[in-house]
Amino acid sequence: MSEQSVILDTDRGITVGDVYDVAIHGARLDVGDDCLERVRIAREVVERVLAGGRKVYGLNTYVGHLRDLQVPEEDLLEYQHQLIDMHARGIGETLPEEDVRALLLARIAGMAHGASGAHPEVFLGLVELLNRRVHPIVPLGGSVGASDLTQMAAVGQVLMGRGEAIYQGELLRADEALRRAGIQPVRLRPKDGLALISSNGFSIGLGALAVVALDKVCNIADVIGCLSLEAIGGNLEPFQEEVAAAKPFEGQMATSAHMRECLAGSYLEQGGASVQDPLSFRVMPQVHGALREQVTFARRAVQVELNSSGDNPMVSLERNDLISNGNFHPVVLALSFETLRLALAHVAMISERRINRLRYHGIPAGKMAEFRKRFPFRPYHGPSVHSASALLAEIKHMANPVTLSSSILNPEAEDHSTLAPQAVTLTRTQLERVESLLAIEALMAYDVLTDDPNLPVLGRGTAAVCRIVGRVLEEVGDDASASLVCESVRALLFAVPEPAHLR
Repeated sequence: MSEQSVILDTDRGITVGDVYDVAIHGARLDVGDDCLERVRIAREVVERVLAGGRKVYGLNTYVGHLRDLQVPEEDLLEYQHQLIDMHARGIGETLPEEDVRALLLARIAGMAHGASGAHPEVFLGLVELLNRRVHPIVPLGGSVGASDLTQMAAVGQVLMGRGEAIYQGELLRADEALRRAGIQPVRLRPKDGLALISSNGFSIGLGALAVVALDKVCNIADVIGCLSLEAIGGNLEPFQEEVAAAKPFEGQMATSAHMRECLAGSYLEQGGASVQDPLSFRVMPQVHGALREQVTFARRAVQVELNSSGDNPMVSLERNDLISNGNFHPVVLALSFETLRLALAHVAMISERRINRLRYHGIPAGKMAEFRKRFPFRPYHGPSVHSASALLAEIKHMANPVTLSSSILNPEAEDHSTLAPQAVTLTRTQLERVESLLAIEALMAYDVLTDDPNLPVLGRGTAAVCRIVGRVLEEVGDDASASLVCESVRALLFAVPEPAHLR
């Protein structure tokens, strides 16, 4: 467990990096007094509106198509518990603990603005779950992105002492997990149940983790592409600063600058073997830069959602009232991840083309049969071009839009959904495939470069990748499967803190 902490206050807000620190590094969350005061004041608004008797959605009425039917006063408390139980109907595999921590923080950050109107005990209860590492069992499936109802209901159940949770590595009934952690179950008051589920904590929290992973892929894709360029003796002209400045997209300029940094000191600075390389090498700044542009947009979408309210109805401190709205519909976030998958597919497409070029590097066109007779292929223990092609097919298929596939759940109320959870989770799955493809490219480039007994001088960044690949091959041995080799390289490149010289 990390000893670091993340501070939540209304002035600073929460960043994507904070989510990563809390979820992955296990940082503690410290809540500022200003947040607690906003939560307290907002709850007073809820109590005043409730006492006034006006019908308010989900406060003293039922939800969905029964929105105009008032809940009997004697049932107000029990109905909030029923709201949680009726929506805790998710399906699929259980989220890993780091994902659960991310969605917990996302919901806490949303509540901290006071617009949820949740009782302070509910707010602090979520903070306790996070800090005492009681991780609810949350299903992957069930949300359509009009609030992540099923996932957030699973969290709400544990807060009430129902459902199941992981505590200190053990799967327990929620009441037992809370008891061992020293947390009292929360009894919900009017509006609390809706405050727990009327949010997109799943999409926002997991989206934040995806953005961090995407940042790393942008950087590593540049380095591996540069390594391939060195393997074929490519031309450095397309990466010059003047070229990037001629079309000043920030992503393209950042990619070009990063590639020049990676290739600093490379033998290619003395002049490559080619006047002009294939497009899969030459347009890396444009294609990788386009991905960077989309990552920037997705980061902003996640950042805005993290520091906003998605509650319906929302508490207005200025008007001292509750307002019906549709802020639980994270369309911008959903569309940003749709576009990300298209950009990732283009990065994968040129990587696969470079892989193919590397496999047959140095063999003149039309001379393959003669070459095979005279020179058997050297030993190669990584995945084949067939594996790369198969991966690319999956990656391209995952680039298809998912958010247009929503159906009408209830024509009286829920007649449009964003499918933001599917957009985020599909991007994360596609990202894993892209990482594997880039690992294959790194292996292929290493194979070509090290086949020459006089290994040329490599750039600062590319030499680092070569060392990583060489270390993996030495550790796994000659008898290792291609799958083990590929995943070991992928793990070192993507699943550990990024070495400073690869940034």
